[in-house]
Amino acid sequence: MFRVLYVVFIFLIFQSDILIKSAELPDPTEVLWPTIFIPILVRNKAHTLPTFFGCLENQDYPKDRISIWIRSDHNEDNSTEMLKEWVSRAQHLYHVVDYKYDDSVSKYQDEAGPFDWPEERFTHIINLRQAALEEARRQWAQYMFAIDADNFLENKETLKILVSAKKPMIAPMLESTTMYSNFWAGTTEHGYYRRTPEYSEMLERNISGIIQVPMIHSTYMIDLQLQVSLQLQYSPPPEYEGDIDDMLIFAYSARKAKIPMYIMNAAFFGSLSTPAGVQNTLEEDEQQMIFQRIEVMVENEPMPLSAHITLPPKQLSKFGADEIYMINLKRRPKRRQRMVRSLHELSLNYTIFNAVDGKLLTDEKLKEMGIDMMEGYKDPFHERILTKGEIGCFLSHYNIWVDMIEKGYETVIVLEDDVRFEAFFTMKLKKLLNEPQKLDIAWELIYLGRKILNHRLESWVSGSDMLLWPSYSYWTLGYIINQSGARKLVEQNPLGKMVPVDEYLPIMFDQHPEESWKEHFSPRDLITYSVQPLLVYPTHYYGEPNYFSDTEASKLWESVCENHDSLECLELKNKQMGEKSLEKEGTDQHIHPEL
Repeated sequence: MFRVLYVVFIFLIFQSDILIKSAELPDPTEVLWPTIFIPILVRNKAHTLPTFFGCLENQDYPKDRISIWIRSDHNEDNSTEMLKEWVSRAQHLYHVVDYKYDDSVSKYQDEAGPFDWPEERFTHIINLRQAALEEARRQWAQYMFAIDADNFLENKETLKILVSAKKPMIAPMLESTTMYSNFWAGTTEHGYYRRTPEYSEMLERNISGIIQVPMIHSTYMIDLQLQVSLQLQYSPPPEYEGDIDDMLIFAYSARKAKIPMYIMNAAFFGSLSTPAGVQNTLEEDEQQMIFQRIEVMVENEPMPLSAHITLPPKQLSKFGADEIYMINLKRRPKRRQRMVRSLHELSLNYTIFNAVDGKLLTDEKLKEMGIDMMEGYKDPFHERILTKGEIGCFLSHYNIWVDMIEKGYETVIVLEDDVRFEAFFTMKLKKLLNEPQKLDIAWELIYLGRKILNHRLESWVSGSDMLLWPSYSYWTLGYIINQSGARKLVEQNPLGKMVPVDEYLPIMFDQHPEESWKEHFSPRDLITYSVQPLLVYPTHYYGEPNYFSDTEASKLWESVCENHDSLECLELKNKQMGEKSLEKEGTDQHIHPEL
């Protein structure tokens, strides 16, 4: 009996030892992420704060290791109320959120506008930044991460990456819609900006990594654990003789202390707003923010919005048009998603118009619709006949013209799904829609985007600074068309003598260089203008990464090839003969798939 109890006792001890070993015990050597103090200065940034805090909230960094210090004043917009809401809803997530605001005054005494920087404003900002630095030291923060409220950390790992770099001062390279960024590659002997060829090389990442530079600003991290960091300051020391500017004074203190600055550009970290000029308005800065959010989506994921700020619903508009059509192929959902988000950002009330998919057009269907290629047509660039994609593209636009005629729409805006928008798009679109009436001129079609082939052949419309007479052009990225223009395009019965739609439009306003093509259409009196500068552009150009075309990279019109001897048709016939030969031989050899 004793022996049995002893065996059971040993077995239980053995089992408990296994359970203890298999349990996930904390690693006693694991180190907490260092504490970070983030000072945020806000003035008139209601249009950037939802995105700014959305990016900050998304940082993959322990929020209980982050202290946030917010100061806001001189606001003319809704910044204060927005900050109050964010603090009340998000402060429990962070170690500390210290927030103070002062809206007793909305302007500085000698200020010419919200983006003017009189000396009084510089002095105030210098005092705030110095107070933030001293508070970070008082809290014994290990790092201070300075960031402007119109800089956006879209890379969720940014804080961890910067901390892991172990540099005394380092900035993640942020991109803008211009050549502006948050570093300088060169300075004069007195610390002022100097243009250098290295700057663009770094911006384009031809030089990449962690690179020492003479100036970082707007967004950067300081290692406060280093003894030498105590020499950094925003307040001007007695011997300082430069401009009263927080950025220049801080850089001066870093040079004096021999603290190197670094920019990191090995990854995409995020973006920043291009500084507004003295003459700019808050409305223009808001439009610039919309443009920035839209531009980011061309190559990257949409910028997040804060989960702790309530935004009013957008007031969508057609801006005086009867309809805004966005043409999209159902099998291109990514393009659709980007355009849907972009058009919403622009407050456009639009309708998705499903494109005709050239891949689904059979020869039987084309014959049934009475579609035939214009006699003598050959693509001027590729020296080939029509592709199924070009037929689908033409039909997509043609169906819109028919739709607006049937519904009696007077004015329609047409946009393809592979466009990027010019800055201040909606402000310029409003002005453009009023321009013909202001000039008292007739019109039927106005290009919003196109490929200009010879600008020397074009001239301004008398009295206008935004309309010109277009010459032969490619592309139908976007345009405005009225009822009269749509009728002229449809009444020519173009389906029975089809050319690509971007060839058809220049024929109809009598600017096409191919005289033999023009003979098929009469009259050619479509009253056409183009906006200048253009309001839409392609998202990608031929040869660039991520470029593809549903019109160019598609199958040739096979039935037309039966009586056509172009090189492409001969290759198609040879391919078909090869396929038949392989079928006859019973081989499993791979055949190139149909595009």
